[in-house]
Amino acid sequence: MALAHGHEKDPDRVTAWLQETGRLLLDLPHDILAYSIDEAIKRSERGFMPAVGQIRAIADPLVATRREEAYRLEAMVQVMDGRNRSSADAKPWERVVAAVAPDADRIPAADIAAFNRNMRKFGTAMRARADGSTFSMGPGDREPDDQGTLDA
Repeated sequence: MALAHGHEKDPDRVTAWLQETGRLLLDLPHDILAYSIDEAIKRSERGFMPAVGQIRAIADPLVATRREEAYRLEAMVQVMDGRNRSSADAKPWERVVAAVAPDADRIPAADIAAFNRNMRKFGTAMRARADGSTFSMGPGDREPDDQGTLDA
């Protein structure tokens, strides 16, 4: 397919390109990858084969949503088992999100910034904190900045 639809006709270069593409998409769950490739092909304006960036633009938000849902489910299990953090004013799942989410797997600051901008744009009260947890703005609450930390 890559030979038929691509500009490159050298099989060795096409193989190298496909291997590199596979390496760059290897971290994506298979169902999200398949859906993202299909959507990128449907949205393609320059032919059949989508670029890695087009696929990731669709897949990365889906992965971030799944990751947050998994953290919430794990937090719920921990709370149900009686294992939670000591902050009495936090919602139960928020008490354990930081313990559940390893530092290397936290939601990137760019995703938090985009989320907070979109929530402001749509006029909703939901915002994200720097650790990736979400909360609803109440009357008189300070607005978090795009990185999820509260303005001083």
